[in-house]
Amino acid sequence: MNEYGVLTTQEELAAHDLDTYETFDEVGVYRCRLDCRSWYQNGRIYGLVCYFTDLDDEIGWQGFCFRHKVDGKEIYCPQDGSVDFERAEDGSLWEITIAKNKKGKCTLASAKRLEAV
Repeated sequence: MNEYGVLTTQEELAAHDLDTYETFDEVGVYRCRLDCRSWYQNGRIYGLVCYFTDLDDEIGWQGFCFRHKVDGKEIYCPQDGSVDFERAEDGSLWEITIAKNKKGKCTLASAKRLEAV
């Protein structure tokens, strides 16, 4: 685990049963708890996978944050640059907006921190 709590080793990943999380498949707004985060790499593309549990129906979702330059620094965030999920706290609550990207796939468009329910 790195200094921000992002899972980094195979042992850490295996301990979290991440295969049960689904990819967002419908646009919309979801109220979720951030369960954990892990790094993603495919060739030269790096990202951060955020694992959420929907507060309304308890479905586990995974959303990708890619590196964007926001206010002069590189952060891992939704498309709108609203939050750096590398530094978000596991267990925190979020309102997640899912939209279609240019390729027609569902993507994490924005996120807003919620107060505890």
